[in-house]
Amino acid sequence: MIDQIKKTASHTLVYSLGNLSTKIVGLLLLPLYTSKLTLLNYGRFTILEVTMTFLTMVLGLRITSAMMRWSAETNDENEQGKILFNTYFILVINGVLINIIASPLKTDLSYFFFDSTLYENFFIIIFAIVSWESLNQVPMNLFRFKGQPVLYSTVFVSKLTIVLLANIFFLVYLDSGIIGIFYSQLIANLLVLIFTFPVLVRKFTFKYDFTLLKEMLVYSIPLIFSAISVQLLAIADRFIIKQLLDYTEVGIYSLGSKIAGVLNVFVVQAFSLGFLPIAYKMLNDPNADVFYRKIFKYLALILVFVALGLSLFSKELLLLFSGKEEYIQAYKVVPFFTIAFVFKGLQYMFMLGFHYVKKTKYLAYIIGFILVINIALNYLLIPIYGILGAALATVISSLLIAFISYYISEKFYPVKYEIGKMMLVFLVGIIIYLVPALFKFNNFYLQ
Repeated sequence: MIDQIKKTASHTLVYSLGNLSTKIVGLLLLPLYTSKLTLLNYGRFTILEVTMTFLTMVLGLRITSAMMRWSAETNDENEQGKILFNTYFILVINGVLINIIASPLKTDLSYFFFDSTLYENFFIIIFAIVSWESLNQVPMNLFRFKGQPVLYSTVFVSKLTIVLLANIFFLVYLDSGIIGIFYSQLIANLLVLIFTFPVLVRKFTFKYDFTLLKEMLVYSIPLIFSAISVQLLAIADRFIIKQLLDYTEVGIYSLGSKIAGVLNVFVVQAFSLGFLPIAYKMLNDPNADVFYRKIFKYLALILVFVALGLSLFSKELLLLFSGKEEYIQAYKVVPFFTIAFVFKGLQYMFMLGFHYVKKTKYLAYIIGFILVINIALNYLLIPIYGILGAALATVISSLLIAFISYYISEKFYPVKYEIGKMMLVFLVGIIIYLVPALFKFNNFYLQ
């Protein structure tokens, strides 16, 4: 068990170092975006970006989750190769259909988002990115399953480097605005697709299996609905802010989310990348529940510690990396987002039981239910508290998902996590955050 904890920690660290490039690139691009885009256009870009993320999650069918789950049940490389081939095959077909169907809708989509037909070419590029990004999830998840975090991170960092260089070219030298940002992502995804395909071909067992695909889709389709709800939870507040307030407030709110996103990228995502393949392989281990309890305790401590640091220094981070005074006020929403990400991280532990017993439909039920509550809270709180109301709705929603998931999952796969200790750590973190509010210094470095 100690070896598994060390393996989880080491894999999480490697993925976190790989994900470090995400934030480095994000911080490097932030001054570029704020100097080359008006706050209005930054808000427009944010809406398009979260929409693209939503489409990738949904139209990717979540089939790579099923790929890992089914591969964990066999050590036969030919069988794993067949699972891999069928996963890639269905995503190729899906990608072709996405672009065929989406092309005639570009004008309607442009008018829906921006009340103008000037942006219709954006959506052609976005759907191409979505289809290629979905295909690229296959090799990336294969690297995760095979326990190759260094290879995963190398490909990931290379892709981000291409995005960074292409953004500089399109925004600085060509001054192409928002469209240049999406061109950069298109080029990066195409290059990853080209260079990882030969790796996949060597591992393919070229045998189409309809029964296998049907079983995998039965597992993954509920994950699509939960992914829809998750992404709607992530973007619905932006659209409601746009409706009730304006694009300027969307930009400020989204910027605060990006600062808090350091916690999501470095800890939550890195942990999920490293932990889930190991968890699948421990399916029948008699000490699995003890392993999960220990991982949960360490994870809760790290999440709260990083959330506290980001919340305390969010204003200073914005002062350092944003060149415009109008962006600084985003610091107000950062503590809310960090709390939400703490509970998001814990959700990965609580939801594990659903994956083990292949009851993924409950994930769709839970997140769909919370989505309705979240939308209602946004409409209730935003008119009163502005973007702080939207941030508060996000915290409440994340808290509800975590605890409902825990309550139901325990019935299928009881682990008995130490919830009391987690809440104590969380409470101490809040107290530590509130204490510095009593002491303010005018000097930036002293503060």
